Amino acid sequence: MLDLEQVRRAYFHPPPDEHLRPATREEHIARRERNAVRRCLAAGRDPRAEGLGEHGSLIGGPAKPLRFASHDAKLHYAQPWTPLPLSWFSYPKAMARPPGGPPADHPLLDLLIGTHLAGYPDRPTGEELARIFRTDDPGARDRSILYHVLGCIDPWHLPRLLFDERLSIFELARAIHLSRIRRPQVIDWLHMFAVPPPDSPDEPS
Repeated sequence: MLDLEQVRRAYFHPPPDEHLRPATREEHIARRERNAVRRCLAAGRDPRAEGLGEHGSLIGGPAKPLRFASHDAKLHYAQPWTPLPLSWFSYPKAMARPPGGPPADHPLLDLLIGTHLAGYPDRPTGEELARIFRTDDPGARDRSILYHVLGCIDPWHLPRLLFDERLSIFELARAIHLSRIRRPQVIDWLHMFAVPPPDSPDEPS
């Protein structure tokens, strides 16, 4: 059940670490509502007239005009997400690559190149993209390639990067960080493997 008091608390007092851990459903809804107010003001409209934020029942209470909190998964993914720090993916199992080496012909990477880098100047080969995924210090071109691939990748292909290309969870998390994407479906999948580092008081939600 949705905790409306938590929604209201997160709306008025966003947690300082909300970008350092997976947000709760209540925090996502509060963030969406703050963004709705911000967009309304930026467009020159009146949040009070539209029943947004504290002017609607979701945040302002039942005496205010009715405002719903949708649990639709599409809305859950409507705002950019920030990946957890790499320290959450630095435990031994996440650092280990699956057994075996990457394939010599890289069929999955060739598929991703043909699908997401069509028309890209000087497209990489599958072998070069494999190297880009494993590097910890990519140049501007390599970051751009990661941005285009991971920004458009079907989340179903993410596990294949682990098992077909023999990437470790840490290497894929690092590539996501280096790409600077904020795509919720990709970040949400990555967070399934997050483990709080020993000095972190927070657990993934």
